[in-house]
Formats: sequence, structure tokens, C-alpha cells
Amino acid sequence: MRLIMVKGFSKTGKTTTVTALIKELRRRGYSVGTVKDIHYESFHMDQEGTDTYKHAQAGAARVTALGEGETDILFSRRMDISALLKYYKEDFVILEGDCGVGCPVILTAKTEDDIEKRMSSRVMAISGVISKERKQYKGLPVINCMEEADKMADLIEKKTAREKEAADVVLTIDGVEIPMVPFVKNTLKNVVTGAVKALDGYEEGKEIIVRVK
Repeated sequence: MRLIMVKGFSKTGKTTTVTALIKELRRRGYSVGTVKDIHYESFHMDQEGTDTYKHAQAGAARVTALGEGETDILFSRRMDISALLKYYKEDFVILEGDCGVGCPVILTAKTEDDIEKRMSSRVMAISGVISKERKQYKGLPVINCMEEADKMADLIEKKTAREKEAADVVLTIDGVEIPMVPFVKNTLKNVVTGAVKALDGYEEGKEIIVRVK
């Protein structure tokens, strides 16, 4: 699984950028999942008065609406993004909004001030409204995904491939591989490597296997 985040202020073109990338990545044969981070305190997918709402109000921690055309699993809390991503098996997962994940970022903006306020070392490209006016910003490419989704997808393929190679860590529980975002992989790698470096038999670059029962 490869992760990419599209973040920026409201009305800067996040959703437009995400939908254009979904279409282009699907055209290339990839499967794509998305996560939309919503920061409205009053937001609830379920509506008051429905049967599933009544289940949750009665105390159910997890409620599933099993419909003819879709299945909706409702948790009565905000889930940690790492726990949420274990439900995804797609080639790419696009995170819309700042989910706090250490992955490559596309920053959407209207103005240079928007860019400066949301800039981070993870930003690999800029898009959104400002992409109608310019093609680069301080060495970063500015790409209009409505017109050049292929160019942005090329960049995403290259960048996420490097991210995937950077942390070669596999976690399995009872033989089932558990998906992890790159920053979790890197954290596990650093913790394990740091713990065993002082032991006799440790060699730089060798595979380390830890089994816990």
C-alpha cells in the first residue's frame, strides 16, 4: 500500500485534486482507496432516529449497516489512522486532509501565503487554485491536476516507490500481514535495530526477525 496526502486550507482545491488523481491512478490499473479527514465537531455520518443510530445510543461500540449495495461500519469514536488503514488493501490510499501521517504530501493553495502557512518537509508538489497561475514555487512543482493529472501521477509513482523501499518492515499476526504506514514501519525498524545493536552477532544490513508469542 502506498500513501499520499492531499492537504490545504478549505476551498483551495483538495477534493478536486483528489478526484482527478483517483481517475488517473485507476486509468493506470491501480486500485485506490481514500480517507477524508473531517474536522467538524458536529459531523456524524449516521442520522438521529435511524435504527443504527439507536444501536449506538444504546451503547454499541461498533455498528454495521449491511445494505444491498454497500456495507457501512460505524465506530463511536475517532480511530487512529494506523488502525483505520488495516482495513485498506488498495495499491494507493489518498488521504484528504491532514491526518498526521508521515507520507508524501500534495499541498493545495490559493495564495503563496497559504503555501507558507502549511509548508512542511513532506510536501513534494503543490496544486489547487494557485496552479492556474504558476508552474513552480521555490523549487517545488506546481501542477494543475485538472489538466495534468498524468504529470502528478508520475511524480506520485516515483516518490511513493522510494518511500516503500525506505522501510522494509513486515508485521504479521497469526500469519496475517498487518498493513502499516511508512512512519510506523520506520519507527519499528529504529526501535528494533536500536535494541539489538549492542548484542553479539549483530551485523549492519542483515535481516532481523523477532517472534513474540
